[in-house]
Amino acid sequence: MRFEESAVTLRVRPNDLDSLGHVNNATALEYLEAGRWAWLDQHALRRTARVLPVVAKIEVSYRREILPQEVVVHTRVESPRSDELEEESVIYRASFRQQILIDGSAQVAVDALVQVAFIDVAERSLRSLQDFLASARNRP
Repeated sequence: MRFEESAVTLRVRPNDLDSLGHVNNATALEYLEAGRWAWLDQHALRRTARVLPVVAKIEVSYRREILPQEVVVHTRVESPRSDELEEESVIYRASFRQQILIDGSAQVAVDALVQVAFIDVAERSLRSLQDFLASARNRP
């Protein structure tokens, strides 16, 4: 199984700005979340599945300020690798490498490593990546 990188373009809104006139750091986290949702959509993984990904850890490097403009959020799976998915071991976490690009995608403003775990919505219990994929691909 191979997952492709996704990219989504977002426009900075006036209410995204803080008192210094640039995007608030917490808003940048919202942009990263929009990037992960776009990645799910690109791979036809339903957001209303019984098992859903939840953020377990985020490491963020804020490299440049984001001023009012369009930004592009790139999202790719860093782990597990595609060959690890083909093994029979159960995987409980996945990591996404995400970047927010500015100035026509010429500069990295934010670089993040986002680790997700998988939770059964009804039971509120930990599930595997394989459970998530099976749940998110099934049609209601």
